[in-house]
Amino acid sequence: MGEFKRDLYKRKHDRQLGIEQLQKMQEMPWFKLLKEDVERGEVFPALRYSGEIDFYYRGALLCKYKGNLKGEPTTSRNKGPFNPENRDDYKKIKESCEEWGKKASGEANERATLSVLYSKFSPYIKPAPSMILLDIEVGFPKLFLSDEENHRNTQVDLLFLDKSTGKLYFIEVKEAGDGRVKVESAGRSVEKIFDSMPVMEQLDEYDANLAAREDQILAAYQNYFSITREIFGCEIYSGKLSLYNRTKLLVYGESNTNNSRKSLEAIHTKLGNDLIVFENGLDLVDDLPERIISGSFCRSRNS
Repeated sequence: MGEFKRDLYKRKHDRQLGIEQLQKMQEMPWFKLLKEDVERGEVFPALRYSGEIDFYYRGALLCKYKGNLKGEPTTSRNKGPFNPENRDDYKKIKESCEEWGKKASGEANERATLSVLYSKFSPYIKPAPSMILLDIEVGFPKLFLSDEENHRNTQVDLLFLDKSTGKLYFIEVKEAGDGRVKVESAGRSVEKIFDSMPVMEQLDEYDANLAAREDQILAAYQNYFSITREIFGCEIYSGKLSLYNRTKLLVYGESNTNNSRKSLEAIHTKLGNDLIVFENGLDLVDDLPERIISGSFCRSRNS
């Protein structure tokens, strides 16, 4: 079973970035440009358990910084080098990310949509909100529980931290028209509607990871705070962490068919306050923190 970690300090015979390599990244001419955008909430950095740092802009992967067995870090974008020599070069790369977002479909479009949360809940903006977006596309390595039960590599869309309590909340996100949260409802009971939804298998898989890896997750994000402090000079959080033990589901967009409405009602029956709904999309999400804590099946305020 792979270990869930956010430890970028290099160990022998692995690909983890070492502190020397992180310092080298800070010396790159493009790092100043990235850091400025991170502090504005435009670019979001994500540490990966494989020993990499991914930088996202408008949902697109702006660049990836990773170690290798020789100890020399590499920076890439779309399998090519990332090395903008000036602000104009950097701007062109960002523009290509914007174009990607306009053309994206399926899960890629979802990722572009979720990027509106960067500027509102990034831990790097000042003043930072009390509920912060700590990580995105959070990957879990394979999980083996027994001969009969194991789980593949998987990833959850969002991780929020409530700094007032130290509690971590993992959140899976789906658009209301997604077939994983909308199934045929005619003549079917709530239980049958619920059990037939692909998203339920996803949530069970995530919850199994939370239960089996709680200690690893808490330790990983304590490391996360140390690393981001060294890279960005930002004190995100210094208190004790705890983990909300179920994955919440956020559904956005209008449920405009009988199947989608009945499906959402079935989900609410089973998940209760672990369901969060924004029928008008994600442009107006100022109350997301309170909805994460208390849940919501209510309609958006402007409905």
